[in-house]
Amino acid sequence: MPPPPKPGVIPLRPLNLGDILGGSFSALGRHWKQLFGMAVVAYGLAALLMGGAAAIAVAAVYDHLRHLDHVVNSTYRVVPARSDVQPVVIAGSAVVIFAMVMWLVAMALLCSAVPAVLQDAVLGRRSTFSAVWRRAWSRFPAVLGTVAVQCAALMGMTLLLVVVPMAMFLSASRHHAPSSLPLLLFALGALVLTPVGTWLWVRFGFAPAIAVLENQRPLEALRRSAHLVRGVWWRTFGILILVVMISGVIGYFVQLPLTYGGMFATMPLMLADDSTGSVALAITIFVVMYLAGMVISQFVSTTLPQLATGLLYIDQRIRREDLALALADAAGIPKEPAGPMGTW
Repeated sequence: MPPPPKPGVIPLRPLNLGDILGGSFSALGRHWKQLFGMAVVAYGLAALLMGGAAAIAVAAVYDHLRHLDHVVNSTYRVVPARSDVQPVVIAGSAVVIFAMVMWLVAMALLCSAVPAVLQDAVLGRRSTFSAVWRRAWSRFPAVLGTVAVQCAALMGMTLLLVVVPMAMFLSASRHHAPSSLPLLLFALGALVLTPVGTWLWVRFGFAPAIAVLENQRPLEALRRSAHLVRGVWWRTFGILILVVMISGVIGYFVQLPLTYGGMFATMPLMLADDSTGSVALAITIFVVMYLAGMVISQFVSTTLPQLATGLLYIDQRIRREDLALALADAAGIPKEPAGPMGTW
Protein backbone atom coordinates (compact mmCIF):
# COMPACT_ATOMS: atom_id res chain seq x y z
CA MET A 1 0.00 0.00 0.00
CA PRO A 2 1.32 3.48 -0.80
CA PRO A 3 1.86 5.79 2.17
CA PRO A 4 -1.08 8.07 2.99
CA PRO A 5 -0.86 11.65 1.74
CA LYS A 6 0.46 14.25 4.16
CA PRO A 7 -0.33 17.75 2.88
CA GLY A 8 0.16 19.36 6.28
CA VAL A 9 1.21 18.46 9.79
CA ILE A 10 -0.46 15.01 9.95
CA PRO A 11 -0.86 12.10 7.56
CA LEU A 12 -4.43 11.62 6.34
CA ARG A 13 -5.10 8.34 8.13
CA PRO A 14 -6.07 7.30 11.67
CA LEU A 15 -3.61 8.99 14.01
CA ASN A 16 -1.48 7.47 16.74
CA LEU A 17 0.13 9.17 19.71
CA GLY A 18 3.25 10.17 17.77
CA ASP A 19 1.14 11.74 15.02
CA ILE A 20 -0.84 13.79 17.53
CA LEU A 21 2.23 14.99 19.45
CA GLY A 22 4.21 15.70 16.30
CA GLY A 23 1.28 17.41 14.62
CA SER A 24 0.66 19.63 17.65
CA PHE A 25 4.28 20.77 17.83
CA SER A 26 4.47 21.21 14.05
CA ALA A 27 1.30 23.31 13.96
CA LEU A 28 2.60 25.43 16.84
CA GLY A 29 5.95 25.90 15.11
CA ARG A 30 4.50 26.77 11.72
CA HIS A 31 1.73 29.08 12.87
CA TRP A 32 3.07 30.46 16.14
CA LYS A 33 2.82 34.06 14.90
CA GLN A 34 -0.91 33.83 14.30
CA LEU A 35 -1.54 31.96 17.55
CA PHE A 36 0.68 34.24 19.62
CA GLY A 37 -0.93 37.32 18.06
CA MET A 38 -4.40 36.04 18.95
CA ALA A 39 -3.24 35.24 22.49
CA VAL A 40 -1.76 38.72 22.92
CA VAL A 41 -4.95 40.35 21.66
CA ALA A 42 -7.23 38.18 23.80
CA TYR A 43 -5.34 38.27 27.09
CA GLY A 44 -3.96 41.78 26.54
CA LEU A 45 -7.42 43.29 26.12
CA ALA A 46 -8.68 41.27 29.06
CA ALA A 47 -5.81 42.54 31.24
CA LEU A 48 -6.44 46.16 30.21
CA LEU A 49 -10.16 45.89 30.94
CA MET A 50 -9.52 44.21 34.29
CA GLY A 51 -7.02 46.92 35.22
CA GLY A 52 -9.52 49.60 34.27
CA ALA A 53 -12.26 47.92 36.30
CA ALA A 54 -9.95 47.68 39.33
CA ALA A 55 -9.01 51.36 39.01
CA ILE A 56 -12.69 52.38 38.80
CA ALA A 57 -13.53 50.25 41.84
CA VAL A 58 -10.68 51.73 43.88
CA ALA A 59 -11.70 55.27 42.90
CA ALA A 60 -15.32 54.55 43.85
CA VAL A 61 -14.50 53.31 47.37
CA TYR A 62 -11.32 55.33 47.99
CA ASP A 63 -12.75 57.20 50.99
CA HIS A 64 -13.91 53.97 52.60
CA LEU A 65 -10.47 52.43 52.05
CA ARG A 66 -8.85 55.40 53.80
CA HIS A 67 -11.15 54.98 56.78
CA LEU A 68 -10.39 51.27 56.97
CA ASP A 69 -6.66 51.99 56.73
CA HIS A 70 -6.90 54.36 59.69
CA VAL A 71 -8.81 51.74 61.68
CA VAL A 72 -6.34 48.95 60.90
CA ASN A 73 -3.27 51.07 61.70
CA SER A 74 -4.79 52.54 64.83
CA THR A 75 -3.12 51.76 68.15
CA TYR A 76 -6.54 51.02 69.64
CA ARG A 77 -8.68 48.03 68.83
CA VAL A 78 -11.58 49.52 66.91
CA VAL A 79 -14.20 47.58 65.00
CA PRO A 80 -14.51 48.94 61.43
CA ALA A 81 -17.84 50.48 60.59
CA ARG A 82 -20.20 48.44 58.45
CA SER A 83 -20.75 51.44 56.18
CA ASP A 84 -17.05 51.28 55.27
CA VAL A 85 -16.69 47.50 54.97
CA GLN A 86 -19.76 46.81 52.85
CA PRO A 87 -18.86 49.04 49.85
CA VAL A 88 -15.31 47.65 49.78
CA VAL A 89 -16.55 44.06 49.81
CA ILE A 90 -19.09 44.78 47.07
CA ALA A 91 -16.52 46.54 44.90
CA GLY A 92 -13.98 43.76 45.37
CA SER A 93 -16.55 41.08 44.54
CA ALA A 94 -17.60 42.97 41.41
CA VAL A 95 -13.97 43.19 40.27
CA VAL A 96 -13.45 39.47 40.86
CA ILE A 97 -16.59 38.55 38.91
CA PHE A 98 -15.61 40.90 36.07
CA ALA A 99 -12.12 39.38 35.98
CA MET A 100 -13.59 35.86 35.72
CA VAL A 101 -15.84 36.97 32.86
CA MET A 102 -12.92 38.59 31.02
CA TRP A 103 -10.79 35.47 31.48
CA LEU A 104 -13.65 33.39 30.06
CA VAL A 105 -13.99 35.70 27.05
CA ALA A 106 -10.24 35.65 26.38
CA MET A 107 -10.11 31.87 26.62
CA ALA A 108 -13.08 31.55 24.25
CA LEU A 109 -11.41 33.84 21.70
CA LEU A 110 -8.23 31.74 21.79
CA CYS A 111 -10.29 28.53 21.55
CA SER A 112 -11.89 30.01 18.42
CA ALA A 113 -8.51 30.76 16.85
CA VAL A 114 -6.82 27.40 17.44
CA PRO A 115 -9.20 25.30 15.25
CA ALA A 116 -9.03 27.93 12.50
CA VAL A 117 -5.22 27.69 12.50
CA LEU A 118 -5.30 23.91 12.79
CA GLN A 119 -7.52 23.63 9.71
CA ASP A 120 -4.88 25.41 7.61
CA ALA A 121 -2.09 23.39 9.24
CA VAL A 122 -3.73 20.05 8.42
CA LEU A 123 -4.39 21.06 4.81
CA GLY A 124 -0.91 22.54 4.37
CA ARG A 125 -2.14 26.04 3.68
CA ARG A 126 -0.52 29.31 4.60
CA SER A 127 -2.46 31.41 7.08
CA THR A 128 -2.41 35.07 8.01
CA PHE A 129 -3.41 36.81 11.19
CA SER A 130 -6.26 38.68 9.48
CA ALA A 131 -7.74 35.46 8.05
CA VAL A 132 -7.48 33.70 11.41
CA TRP A 133 -9.03 36.71 13.15
CA ARG A 134 -12.01 36.80 10.76
CA ARG A 135 -12.64 33.08 11.10
CA ALA A 136 -12.25 33.11 14.89
CA TRP A 137 -14.40 36.21 15.37
CA SER A 138 -17.22 34.81 13.20
CA ARG A 139 -17.46 31.70 15.43
CA PHE A 140 -16.64 33.44 18.70
CA PRO A 141 -20.26 33.60 20.03
CA ALA A 142 -20.75 29.86 19.54
CA VAL A 143 -17.41 29.00 21.14
CA LEU A 144 -18.14 31.38 24.02
CA GLY A 145 -21.42 29.56 24.59
CA THR A 146 -19.75 26.14 24.71
CA VAL A 147 -16.97 27.33 27.01
CA ALA A 148 -19.48 29.13 29.26
CA VAL A 149 -21.58 25.98 29.63
CA GLN A 150 -18.52 23.91 30.52
CA CYS A 151 -17.24 26.48 33.03
CA ALA A 152 -20.70 26.90 34.55
CA ALA A 153 -20.96 23.16 35.15
CA LEU A 154 -17.52 23.00 36.77
CA MET A 155 -18.11 26.13 38.85
CA GLY A 156 -21.50 24.81 39.96
CA MET A 157 -19.89 21.63 41.24
CA THR A 158 -17.14 23.62 42.94
CA LEU A 159 -19.64 25.90 44.68
CA LEU A 160 -21.65 22.88 45.76
CA LEU A 161 -18.48 21.35 47.14
CA VAL A 162 -17.58 24.48 49.14
CA VAL A 163 -20.87 26.15 50.08
CA VAL A 164 -22.69 23.16 51.61
CA PRO A 165 -19.89 22.17 54.05
CA MET A 166 -19.31 25.86 54.90
CA ALA A 167 -23.01 26.38 55.66
CA MET A 168 -23.04 23.29 57.88
CA PHE A 169 -19.89 24.50 59.66
CA LEU A 170 -21.33 27.97 60.34
CA SER A 171 -24.67 26.55 61.47
CA ALA A 172 -22.98 24.17 63.89
CA SER A 173 -20.61 26.81 65.26
CA ARG A 174 -23.51 29.06 66.28
CA HIS A 175 -24.99 26.50 68.65
CA HIS A 176 -22.11 24.34 69.83
CA ALA A 177 -18.56 23.39 69.05
CA PRO A 178 -17.99 22.70 65.35
CA SER A 179 -18.04 19.02 64.41
CA SER A 180 -15.93 17.16 61.89
CA LEU A 181 -18.97 16.37 59.71
CA PRO A 182 -18.48 19.37 57.31
CA LEU A 183 -14.84 18.42 56.78
CA LEU A 184 -15.81 14.80 56.10
CA LEU A 185 -18.54 15.96 53.72
CA PHE A 186 -16.03 18.17 51.89
CA ALA A 187 -13.59 15.26 51.49
CA LEU A 188 -16.32 12.92 50.22
CA GLY A 189 -17.59 15.60 47.83
CA ALA A 190 -14.08 16.13 46.46
CA LEU A 191 -13.68 12.39 45.90
CA VAL A 192 -16.98 12.27 44.00
CA LEU A 193 -16.97 15.56 42.08
CA THR A 194 -13.35 15.49 40.91
CA PRO A 195 -13.86 12.38 38.73
CA VAL A 196 -17.18 13.80 37.50
CA GLY A 197 -15.52 17.08 36.51
CA THR A 198 -12.73 15.21 34.72
CA TRP A 199 -15.27 13.07 32.88
CA LEU A 200 -17.17 16.16 31.71
CA TRP A 201 -13.92 17.90 30.67
CA VAL A 202 -12.99 15.01 28.36
CA ARG A 203 -16.54 14.28 27.16
CA PHE A 204 -17.15 17.85 25.96
CA GLY A 205 -13.55 18.70 25.08
CA PHE A 206 -14.16 18.64 21.32
CA ALA A 207 -17.00 21.19 21.50
CA PRO A 208 -14.96 24.37 20.71
CA ALA A 209 -13.36 22.74 17.67
CA ILE A 210 -16.75 21.47 16.50
CA ALA A 211 -18.29 24.93 16.90
CA VAL A 212 -15.59 26.37 14.59
CA LEU A 213 -14.97 23.60 12.05
CA GLU A 214 -18.57 22.40 11.70
CA ASN A 215 -20.34 25.74 12.33
CA GLN A 216 -22.41 24.19 15.11
CA ARG A 217 -24.30 26.03 17.83
CA PRO A 218 -23.23 25.52 21.46
CA LEU A 219 -25.65 22.75 22.49
CA GLU A 220 -25.24 20.90 19.19
CA ALA A 221 -21.45 21.14 19.55
CA LEU A 222 -21.62 19.68 23.06
CA ARG A 223 -23.82 16.79 21.92
CA ARG A 224 -21.57 16.16 18.93
CA SER A 225 -18.50 16.07 21.18
CA ALA A 226 -20.15 13.56 23.49
CA HIS A 227 -20.96 11.37 20.47
CA LEU A 228 -17.39 11.42 19.15
CA VAL A 229 -15.82 10.72 22.57
CA ARG A 230 -18.13 7.77 23.25
CA GLY A 231 -16.07 4.59 23.32
CA VAL A 232 -12.67 6.35 23.31
CA TRP A 233 -12.88 8.29 26.57
CA TRP A 234 -9.85 6.65 28.17
CA ARG A 235 -7.68 7.09 25.09
CA THR A 236 -8.68 10.75 24.82
CA PHE A 237 -8.11 11.30 28.53
CA GLY A 238 -4.66 9.68 28.49
CA ILE A 239 -3.42 11.66 25.50
CA LEU A 240 -4.78 14.96 26.84
CA ILE A 241 -3.24 14.42 30.27
CA LEU A 242 0.10 13.60 28.64
CA VAL A 243 -0.02 16.74 26.48
CA VAL A 244 -0.99 18.89 29.47
CA MET A 245 1.95 17.52 31.46
CA ILE A 246 4.38 18.06 28.56
CA SER A 247 3.17 21.62 27.98
CA GLY A 248 3.40 22.36 31.70
CA VAL A 249 7.00 21.11 31.84
CA ILE A 250 7.91 23.16 28.75
CA GLY A 251 6.29 26.25 30.23
CA TYR A 252 8.15 25.76 33.51
CA PHE A 253 11.54 25.44 31.83
CA VAL A 254 10.76 28.50 29.68
CA GLN A 255 9.83 30.67 32.64
CA LEU A 256 12.60 29.44 34.96
CA PRO A 257 15.63 30.90 33.12
CA LEU A 258 13.88 34.21 32.46
CA THR A 259 12.90 34.57 36.11
CA TYR A 260 16.35 33.75 37.48
CA GLY A 261 17.96 35.68 34.63
CA GLY A 262 16.05 38.73 35.74
CA MET A 263 17.24 38.21 39.32
CA PHE A 264 20.90 37.85 38.31
CA ALA A 265 20.66 40.80 35.91
CA THR A 266 19.41 43.08 38.67
CA MET A 267 22.02 42.09 41.25
CA PRO A 268 24.83 44.34 39.91
CA LEU A 269 22.49 47.32 39.92
CA MET A 270 21.35 46.61 43.47
CA LEU A 271 24.90 46.06 44.78
CA ALA A 272 26.59 48.93 42.93
CA ASP A 273 24.20 51.71 43.84
CA ASP A 274 21.23 51.85 46.18
CA SER A 275 19.77 55.05 44.75
CA THR A 276 16.12 55.27 43.84
CA GLY A 277 16.85 55.26 40.11
CA SER A 278 18.94 52.08 40.29
CA VAL A 279 16.35 50.30 42.40
CA ALA A 280 13.55 51.33 40.03
CA LEU A 281 15.59 50.16 37.00
CA ALA A 282 16.38 46.83 38.66
CA ILE A 283 12.73 46.25 39.55
CA THR A 284 11.67 47.16 36.00
CA ILE A 285 14.15 44.71 34.44
CA PHE A 286 13.06 41.91 36.76
CA VAL A 287 9.34 42.54 36.18
CA VAL A 288 9.76 42.70 32.39
CA MET A 289 11.72 39.42 32.24
CA TYR A 290 9.36 37.71 34.66
CA LEU A 291 6.28 38.81 32.69
CA ALA A 292 7.91 37.73 29.41
CA GLY A 293 8.55 34.28 30.82
CA MET A 294 5.03 34.07 32.23
CA VAL A 295 3.43 35.12 28.92
CA ILE A 296 5.44 32.58 26.87
CA SER A 297 4.83 29.85 29.44
CA GLN A 298 1.10 30.55 29.54
CA PHE A 299 0.95 30.64 25.75
CA VAL A 300 2.58 27.21 25.38
CA SER A 301 0.66 25.56 28.22
CA THR A 302 -2.65 26.91 26.87
CA THR A 303 -2.22 26.46 23.10
CA LEU A 304 -0.55 23.06 22.89
CA PRO A 305 -3.37 21.09 24.64
CA GLN A 306 -5.96 22.80 22.43
CA LEU A 307 -4.02 21.79 19.29
CA ALA A 308 -3.88 18.19 20.55
CA THR A 309 -7.60 18.27 21.29
CA GLY A 310 -8.31 19.45 17.74
CA LEU A 311 -6.17 16.65 16.28
CA LEU A 312 -7.98 14.10 18.45
CA TYR A 313 -11.26 15.41 17.05
CA ILE A 314 -9.95 15.07 13.47
CA ASP A 315 -8.69 11.57 14.29
CA GLN A 316 -12.13 10.44 15.44
CA ARG A 317 -13.76 11.84 12.33
CA ILE A 318 -11.20 10.04 10.15
CA ARG A 319 -11.89 6.77 11.96
CA ARG A 320 -15.68 7.05 12.07
CA GLU A 321 -16.65 9.22 9.10
CA ASP A 322 -13.78 8.70 6.63
CA LEU A 323 -12.81 12.36 6.81
CA ALA A 324 -9.44 11.63 5.19
CA LEU A 325 -11.01 11.61 1.71
CA ALA A 326 -12.64 15.01 2.27
CA LEU A 327 -9.39 16.44 3.64
CA ALA A 328 -7.41 15.13 0.68
CA ASP A 329 -9.93 16.66 -1.70
CA ALA A 330 -9.82 19.99 0.16
CA ALA A 331 -6.01 19.93 0.04
CA GLY A 332 -6.10 19.44 -3.74
CA ILE A 333 -4.47 16.00 -3.73
CA PRO A 334 -5.30 14.15 -6.97
CA LYS A 335 -7.02 10.82 -6.58
CA GLU A 336 -5.02 7.72 -7.34
CA PRO A 337 -6.24 5.96 -10.49
CA ALA A 338 -7.46 2.42 -10.03
CA GLY A 339 -4.81 -0.16 -11.04
CA PRO A 340 -5.39 -3.26 -13.16
CA MET A 341 -7.09 -6.26 -11.59
CA GLY A 342 -4.69 -8.89 -10.39
CA THR A 343 -4.83 -12.53 -11.50
CA TRP A 344 -4.40 -15.77 -9.66
